[in-house]
This record gives sequence, structure tokens and C-alpha cells, in this order.
Amino acid sequence: MRQALALHQAGRVQQAEALYRQVLAAKPDHAAAAHFLGLLLHQSGRSGEGVPLIELSVRADPKNADFLNNLGTVLRDLGRASAAADHFRRAVGLRPDMLAARDNLGSVLKLDGRFEAAEDVFRGTIGRNPFHVRARLGLADTLQEAGRLDEALAVFEEALAIRPKDAELLYGYGVGLMEKGRLAEAAQMFRGALAAQPAMARAWQMLAQVKRQEQEDAELAAMEALHGRVPDASQERMQLSFGLGKAHDDLKHYERAFDYFAEGNAIRRKGIVYDPEKTRREFAAMKAVFTREFFESRKPSAIDDDTPIFVVGMPRSGTTLIEQIIASHPKVFGAGELTILKTAVGKGFPLDMKGGFPAGIADMPDKAFADAGHDYLDMLHARYPRFRHVTDKMPGNFLLIGFLHMMLPKAKIVHCAREAAATCLSIFKSHFRGDGHLYGYDLAELADFHNLYADMMAHWHAVLPGVVHDVRYEDFVADQEGQSRALIEYLGLPWNDAVLAFHENQRQVRTASAAQVRQPMYKGSVDLWKRYGDRLKPLTERLK
Repeated sequence: MRQALALHQAGRVQQAEALYRQVLAAKPDHAAAAHFLGLLLHQSGRSGEGVPLIELSVRADPKNADFLNNLGTVLRDLGRASAAADHFRRAVGLRPDMLAARDNLGSVLKLDGRFEAAEDVFRGTIGRNPFHVRARLGLADTLQEAGRLDEALAVFEEALAIRPKDAELLYGYGVGLMEKGRLAEAAQMFRGALAAQPAMARAWQMLAQVKRQEQEDAELAAMEALHGRVPDASQERMQLSFGLGKAHDDLKHYERAFDYFAEGNAIRRKGIVYDPEKTRREFAAMKAVFTREFFESRKPSAIDDDTPIFVVGMPRSGTTLIEQIIASHPKVFGAGELTILKTAVGKGFPLDMKGGFPAGIADMPDKAFADAGHDYLDMLHARYPRFRHVTDKMPGNFLLIGFLHMMLPKAKIVHCAREAAATCLSIFKSHFRGDGHLYGYDLAELADFHNLYADMMAHWHAVLPGVVHDVRYEDFVADQEGQSRALIEYLGLPWNDAVLAFHENQRQVRTASAAQVRQPMYKGSVDLWKRYGDRLKPLTERLK
């Protein structure tokens, strides 16, 4: 086993696998050999073979906390958050001071949207070990995800009082300040992180986001020098490419900016799995279910709760701006990008439903939509119990408008539209958190997705006339007050001048537009895409 482990750690995968299999051939219930062979297979992209072996090792040695923690990590990687949490919890039960398992448990609970449980885990870890920075970072991130940004900032401040030069803490605090709209302070935190860790590529990227590059300065030179040193296809190279693209876009060096954006996107595209044809089939299947005949033969739920205001559209189409305007009204709380609609729909209409999803929806009773509507409202009111209206700004919810109408017919749906090329270029210039916009890292795939989106919105307008209220980004830029008044009137709210000073609202903003919405309405962005000229041909020639 020692030789196999040494080969495994040295990256000599084939030799390590052969030795692990020799041990198992001689002793099939050898827990360690099964465990580490399973991990090797998972790490090599053969999870289907690896996971059963790791599970076998846990059955053979059920009190091995390390095995339980590793199995939880693998299940988390595979998207099985609840199962992962169970194994992390068992590991912590066996070894309460096992910090890695405690951190993993808190992180997976947060990932699963169980914020209070995650908070309890992280606070418990901090109580046991006040100097454990990862737990403080996990707690702060959990509070941010839960919309409790001020509390998250307080956690960072406490942690920095203990470790004032910790790069991870400075970086995390900077992100929180950026989300709060305190951009100058955020820039200082990112600079502090870079002073402690000069090669921290993501800190360079975030500094570029909050800083207006007005000239070629020492910071730009340092970022370009680091870009030249890091490996070509690395995550660090990608992060620096997006940061340098933003800096040169500020400087109006559009050729150089595009080169950097293209490189960052190409690196990101190689690291993801995206199937454009599968996406096309999913859109077509949704249209095939939610037809005009479907709505004519069905009755929406009797739910009259109009608390939620849904803001939908393509990312970078003005959804964050529109939410910021709406949330500046004293009767509205801006909750940002919530996942609870997807959760409610997934519970009521699971992927393995009879007839398959979404085709099986045609055979579901109207009550199923009412039940899903109540599930959504239960989650919304549990999170935001004191607010008359709450915005839910998940752009991709445009695909679920048929569900929305059947579940919550009194809710308002605001659709944000923008010039197609401008929207797509803005997406191409953005490095999104997580895996929510996998279509966005190739110009041709991006154009195809935008075409599908535009076709889907035309479908909803045809089968549900008057249900969706369109707002256009360019119209808001041209006539901010007139468009704002029309929007507030559609929402049924009394006029309030605060919506015109949306950039002064210090609510939490967690999207790629966090810096932009802190500025007054800016007209220069409307035709910016045209300055990239022929470099956008792969996009513009495919857009319908």
C-alpha cells in the first residue's frame, strides 16, 4: 500500500491503480486499497467506478472519519449535497475536532441553501478554534448568501482584528464591501490582499472590477507581468485575462481588451461541459408543453399573494439595474438572485416525473401548480417575513414563466431587454461565479443561446398576452424618470423619488454588475459594442 500511495501522490496514476488492484485481488475487503483506488478513479474522471469502491471502504471501516470526509467530498463534487452532508456529519460525530470535516459540512449545507444549519456549524467551529480562518470565511460567505451582508462584514472585521494581513480575509472583505457599494474601500482591501500575496490572481481581477483604469499605471503593469508568468491554461491566467480585458476596455484599447477577453473565455470554455443541442431540445420541449391550448384549458391557482416581483431576462441585460431601481422603493426589498423558484418547481415537477420533464406536466392537475406556488411563498416569507414586496432577480427564470403564471398569477413579471449584441458582448466580458451561464464563453454558442431566449420570450408573449411587462435598457438610459414612473405604475406602487437615486442604495448586490449599479445612469454603454467592430462577427452574424 505504501508504494501505491507514493505513486498516487506523485501523479503516476496507471502504476498506482495497478498496485491498488493487486492488493484488492488478494484481499477484496481491504478498506484502504478500495478507498484510495476509488479516489484515484474519481480524480481521473471515472466516478462511476470510483464511488462504489469508496462506499465499500466506508462499510468496511465505518469509524474512519477520514474515509467519511473523503466520500462526502466526492459526493459534493457530483452534486449530491444532502448525501455529502450526511457523511460529513458522521465524520464530525466521530471526531468533533476534525476541522476539515466541519468546514466541509458547513460549506455543503450552505451550498444546499440550508443557511441556518451552516451558520451553526461554522459558529461551533469558531467556538472550538477561534483562530481557524476557514470557518470564519465560511460563516461570512454563508451570511452573504443569506442576504445578511452587514453581519458578514462584521465577521470579516473580527477575523481581521486577529489576522490583519491574511490575504484570504482581505479578499473576502473586499468582495463584501464591493457588494455593499463601498468601492474605494473594496479596492483598498484587494490591494491589501495583493500586498500579502502578490500572485493572487482573483484579487487582481476584482481590483480591476472596482477600479476605473484611467491610465497605464504600475498596477496594470504588475498585472500584465503576472499574466505572462502564470501557466497558459490555468485558472489564474483566466482570472487575469478577464481583469486585463476590463482594464484595457476602460482605456479604450478595444483590440487588446478583446484579445484578453477571448483568452479568458477560451480557458473557461475548455474547463466546462456544455451541450448546445441539449439546450435547444430543452427550450423546444418547454414550448411544446406550454402552448396556447394548455393555458386555455387550465386555470391558474387561486393564490392572490403578490409579494414577489420577478425580474427576468438575459444576464447583463439590465436586470440588476432594474432590480436596483425597484428595490430603492421603500415598499420593496431587493433579494437578488434567488434559487427558490427552481426548488419549488423541482419539488412539484421532478425530472423523473411520470412522462418525463417537462412533457409530463401536460398530465398534471392544476392543484400541482398551486402546491408549488405555496411552496415558493413558504420559502420566500420564511426568508423575508417583514417585507410587503420582494424582488426575485434570477435572469434564467424567463424559461419558467409558464410555471410562474400558473403558480402565482398575481405576481408581477418584469422582463428586461437590451440590444442583442450589447447583451452578448457584456456577457462575454464577464467571468461569472459558479456554473450558471455555461453558454457564455464562446461567441457562436452565446449567439445561439440568445436566439433561443428571444424565441422563448416571443412564445410567452404569444401564449400569455399581457402577463409579462417588458422594459428596455436603452429606453431607461434615454429617459430614466419617464421609464421609472411607468415601471412603478405597472407594479402598483405609489411613486417615490428614491427610485431615481438608485445608485445611492447600499443594498447587497452579488452579481457581475455590483460596481456599475453604484453609478448614475450611464449613456456611454449603449453603443459600446460597436467599438469592437469585426471582432464580434462570429456573434453578430449568428444573431437573429
